Amino acid sequence: MPAVDIFFNPASFAIIGASENPKKGGHIVIQNLHEFGWGGSIYPINPRGGSILGHRTYPSVRDIPGALELAMMVIPRDLVPGAMEECGRKGVKGVIISTAGFSDSGDEVGRRLEREVVDIAARFEMRLMGPNSIGTVNVKDRFVTSITTLTKPEPGTVSFFGQTGMFASGFFRWITSSQNFSVAKVACLGNKADVDETEVLSFLGDDRATDVVGVYLEGVRDGRRFLQTVATVSEKKPVVALKSGRTERGADAISSHTGSLAGTDGIYDGLFSSLGVTRATDFDRFYDALKVFSFCGPARGGRIGVVSITGVGCVLTADALGETGLTTPPLAGETKRKMEAVFPTWAQVKNPVDMWFAIENVGPERAYEVIARALIGQPDVDILILIFTLIPESDFDAAGVVSRIRDEHPEKPVIACFMGGENSIFLRWYAAFEERRIPVFPDPGRAVWAARALVSYGRFRKRAAP
Repeated sequence: MPAVDIFFNPASFAIIGASENPKKGGHIVIQNLHEFGWGGSIYPINPRGGSILGHRTYPSVRDIPGALELAMMVIPRDLVPGAMEECGRKGVKGVIISTAGFSDSGDEVGRRLEREVVDIAARFEMRLMGPNSIGTVNVKDRFVTSITTLTKPEPGTVSFFGQTGMFASGFFRWITSSQNFSVAKVACLGNKADVDETEVLSFLGDDRATDVVGVYLEGVRDGRRFLQTVATVSEKKPVVALKSGRTERGADAISSHTGSLAGTDGIYDGLFSSLGVTRATDFDRFYDALKVFSFCGPARGGRIGVVSITGVGCVLTADALGETGLTTPPLAGETKRKMEAVFPTWAQVKNPVDMWFAIENVGPERAYEVIARALIGQPDVDILILIFTLIPESDFDAAGVVSRIRDEHPEKPVIACFMGGENSIFLRWYAAFEERRIPVFPDPGRAVWAARALVSYGRFRKRAAP
């Protein structure tokens, strides 16, 4: 059987159900391929003939000259089995079925149709992604099958996949328009009638363009095979998992979405932890982990240095650290002496460092530079968290200062938190920090959670080392 890489970079691609209507998915797929600049052969399939976006339209895949590697179906479900037969006779290697209404529908007709298309795919040795899938994105090789309009970003190192079309639609647009970590590959698996999470995880584990893998799971088809693959991949690169269906109601919703069985949630928790997988509880944490892993290496330990412009930042961070089991080592004598050079003589200095009085004393730039450099230089500090409030009184080239300090200690991750302030300053600082690969989070709890992900994965890598 062909490997799943056929879904990420075929030489030729047919859109069955191609449309002249720019609002239809069968038109948008071709439009996206143009936007991304894909160089392969594009074959719109529509019995009316004519052309779509400059490409000659064919009545059927049978009429396409030469070989065809991949086809996507954007047609009513009752027409899918016949189109699958035609693809099989054409020698197509892979098919993406975007149509819903199969096992995800919950009715017997949908389940029967899905069994039928699976049988056809097996008979012709075709691979099948879906049904209920909008396929894949491969940024580096410029291939995209989404039925929603996308803009091509710069190639990145983060790949993610799962049973949601949001990955190649709304979430993809959110990342490319507002985030500074970039995407390598995306796969939307739909009902997983053939290609499943294990095959895609294995593919991304070996993919040289991918440094971090995220997976959204509603259920696992072959638990033992999946966990064996997770164990192999997580020894090479970080794996972040968002497993839904944590409650009975969530599990019921999964069944009606893709027809999957959710499985026992507690089992996933323990197994993921033992295999070095970072488990996220929502999409905010999911993308927080993908970002922090793409910007930072694993942490050496769980000892955190905290510098905050505000006392409440110190308190909230300390609470979050206590909940996650991370610690704040006391300031060494030499560290404290260096910091005291910028504080008033009466100030009490400890970790977490409440630095507002140092800002009043020497200004924000010198205060942050002296305090952050002293704290990250302390041998028993493994990660530095810096909390800023973005007000005119504290505006300076913080990204430049922090990146220079970070570069002096490349083995120690530096994480920033922007806690309140003026939006115009936020946008400018956010871009400047993340362009320098310093991850930014909107509150201390999420910054600490991201730090914990680096610590947990670092500990796993130490245990897994020969």
